[in-house]
Amino acid sequence: MNVVITDWALKSYLDLKHKRVFTEAEYNEQLRPDAERLKRFPHDPKFRVNSFWGPATLGNGVNVRDGFKMKWDSIGSGKSELRLCVAIIGSMAFLCQAFTKKGKNDTRECLNLQRYINLIMDGRYLNRGRI
Repeated sequence: MNVVITDWALKSYLDLKHKRVFTEAEYNEQLRPDAERLKRFPHDPKFRVNSFWGPATLGNGVNVRDGFKMKWDSIGSGKSELRLCVAIIGSMAFLCQAFTKKGKNDTRECLNLQRYINLIMDGRYLNRGRI
């Protein structure tokens, strides 16, 4: 599978890095290798682990069409819950945004993911690279 880094993903990565949400070691040893697993989606066994991968939801059991989340707990010195929203469209995976889960912001971020997916489907996104 081709993995595209969108402008939204790059901006959120830079914001989280600036806030020191994760360490350089966590990025190199855990976050980046897990994102690279998308190249083998859905065949990598880690995609069957619910605590790592699951559908993006809007609440009340409503899933974001084509939307998923990678999940990491206890990241950084603040032991944050880090999420990476991913759109799987055909044979392409689009990294859309990353965020730290706090309270009810998960639903808001999934709404953003839904909007990003619509923009991707319309070809209205910036490709900042590939993994």
